[in-house]
Amino acid sequence: MDTSHYWSSRPLSELTGSEHHWLFLPGALTPRLKAMGDYSIEVVEQSHGPLNPEEAQALNVPPMTIGWVREVVMKLDGEACVTARSLTSMPALNGDWADLNGYGRRPLAEILYTSDQTLREPFQCALLSPGAPLAALSYRYAPQAKRLLARRSRFTRNGSALLVSECFLPAFWARVEYAQALKSA
Repeated sequence: MDTSHYWSSRPLSELTGSEHHWLFLPGALTPRLKAMGDYSIEVVEQSHGPLNPEEAQALNVPPMTIGWVREVVMKLDGEACVTARSLTSMPALNGDWADLNGYGRRPLAEILYTSDQTLREPFQCALLSPGAPLAALSYRYAPQAKRLLARRSRFTRNGSALLVSECFLPAFWARVEYAQALKSA
């Protein structure tokens, strides 16, 4: 199964204005989602395992490095709208990112945007390939999705990296489109 896709720091040519806006919107996503409806987060999985080559490369660690992986689904009014996959290496988890141990159901934004030691690199976006780990998670909640748009960013603390990737599901884009139609009416 194809797991390759191209992460770009430039907007993809096929993006609509709304897609471009949301994929490159700076700051934490959680407060923006909370403004759109009754927000909830569900931890799908939090485990340790080998990072795939693309994830390892993004973290600047050797392929098959054992890492910490957290997958969540964010819901609005009970409807799955965004999936996220966050990961870091075990040395980083036991060092600079130790506060992620047992993190539970809280949004990562609570620690990512409150520390002066945490630096965020620019967003990248991609049209996910079906075999990508984030796509596999997303298809569980949107099995009929024709395309999956995602963004990711690397956060660093003292050189230790945490990669956070978010996929916007069709239900999210339907909400955005509906809100825009209401504004135009």
